[in-house]
Amino acid sequence: MLAAVRLTADRMPLVRDMGWNQTAAVYTHPDRVLDYDVFLFVTKGCMHVIEEGTEYRVRQGEHLFLKKGLRHWGLPESEAGTAWYWIHFDAAAEEQDGYSGRLPMPETGYYTPGHYEYRFELPKHGGLPLQPSLGDRLMAMLDEYRQPRLHGMTRASVRAYELFLDMHEATLSDEDAQVPAGKISALTGKVMAYLVDHASKEFQAEELARRLDLNYNYISTAFRKHTGRTVIEMHTKLRIDKAIDLMRNTSLNVSEISERLGFNSPYYFSRVFKKVTGEAPSSYWRHLYRV
Repeated sequence: MLAAVRLTADRMPLVRDMGWNQTAAVYTHPDRVLDYDVFLFVTKGCMHVIEEGTEYRVRQGEHLFLKKGLRHWGLPESEAGTAWYWIHFDAAAEEQDGYSGRLPMPETGYYTPGHYEYRFELPKHGGLPLQPSLGDRLMAMLDEYRQPRLHGMTRASVRAYELFLDMHEATLSDEDAQVPAGKISALTGKVMAYLVDHASKEFQAEELARRLDLNYNYISTAFRKHTGRTVIEMHTKLRIDKAIDLMRNTSLNVSEISERLGFNSPYYFSRVFKKVTGEAPSSYWRHLYRV
């Protein structure tokens, strides 16, 4: 199994250094074990690297992540003239044992800190749709990195994080393009669209099943498998997001908001609100900017 480099949603990778190199002669990658992760992107030629017995040939327009703590080396098989960018960085994902390996749904509105407690894997090796311009992007990052400035290393880390997020998103987009309509990902999108449209009323499982012409147990199981949340949990979250939007942008009180969103009573609304946000509506109201 390929050794994956992972990041978390709440901690950016910390860049140690970055650079560009080009070899005039046939090149041999050094034999080493590092205590940080490595990103390589080849702009010309072909780089030969072996990581713990797995062999890679990283060609022009391709990248490779090397995992910290694993031995990697090369044979004298990297082409003369090969050019590449590299970033050495520390990632904290392995320290976050309780973090989910599942990406949260792209919701709307209010997010609690728990939303960011997930990790994701970066594509180990290959080319991605965004990479025709990746060389230019890395060149700009390197130029900025070389300019002494306040917060320079933090800025370099932010740029690297944005790059890695875009690479991960491009991987998902490439996978989605290969998923036939009717699969779980497509079903999840339909359920989310329904929930967003019906966030101002009580959830009706029968209506959702009838709308999608599917058994509700199948819908519920597939949705939870794909998102990590039940349909009802997601509906509740979107409903409270709607409540917070009304709290921010209207003069409605708790009773009026409760009635508008179809809750049985202000008391029940307050109980659900506190369960989702960790605060009662009256407490949450105090730190809102209101119109």
